[in-house]
Amino acid sequence: MVLKGLLVVLGGFLFIFSSGVPMRLISRFKPDYRREGLYWGIGIWILAFFISTFLQNLARQFLEGSGTPAAEQPAGIAGYLAGTLVTTLLMQAGMVIYLRKRQKKEEDIISAGLALGFGIGLVAQVFTGLILITSGAGVLLQGAGVELTLGAVQAPLIQLIASETAFALAAALVALVLFRIALLTVNAVQGYMVARSVKGKKKWFWTAILVFAVFSWIIFAVQYAVGSSSPGQVSLGITPPFISIITSIYYLAAAVLVYRWLHNQLYDESMNNKKKKK
Repeated sequence: MVLKGLLVVLGGFLFIFSSGVPMRLISRFKPDYRREGLYWGIGIWILAFFISTFLQNLARQFLEGSGTPAAEQPAGIAGYLAGTLVTTLLMQAGMVIYLRKRQKKEEDIISAGLALGFGIGLVAQVFTGLILITSGAGVLLQGAGVELTLGAVQAPLIQLIASETAFALAAALVALVLFRIALLTVNAVQGYMVARSVKGKKKWFWTAILVFAVFSWIIFAVQYAVGSSSPGQVSLGITPPFISIITSIYYLAAAVLVYRWLHNQLYDESMNNKKKKK
């Protein structure tokens, strides 16, 4: 119990702070990005998430009230795909508004776009890390013989963690950490692409939506195909180890591929800027 608790607590901290890895690597090319963009990215994500959730709930209630059969309601794969598209579209619309204001002030909107992506990646799923830390601490204290008064939500999760094997917990935690790294990297690419669209390449806006949609949909489809009870995510005590391992491989590959693409884009841009200065 104590070992499992320590493992989950450590995984929670790694989940939260692992976002610094892609940020540090990417910001080498744009070290002058403004911190203000991070905060705006956080705000844009929160606003887009709540508006998207409201619209999805409204559509669900409308269909239920109209007597639409359950099989025809936007659930499962269709609901997941639609929700991803709506949230991403709203989020990128907010990014465009911010970047156009920065463009009018003749600022470097590529740097601003990356900052927005960093902010969005930082806030997305951040509560997952906090839940891991508190749940792991609960398991740790229980293993040490400390009696706890647990809430209706926390108690079942702690019981799941306590009943799971250490290997399964480790596999799930690795998948979650790699997801965090891959997500922030993809969000940075989104910010870069949206900034390029504001600079004149309009198609990059829609390409950015496609990139994030494909990133989310592939793992959903893979987990769904192998029989995951909660496709699109990894849950401690629920996701089988083999699904966690498959998920880890996917997120690692996605992070590397997306980072390499962005690295090449930013490197080429920095080389071109140096030539212009000469």
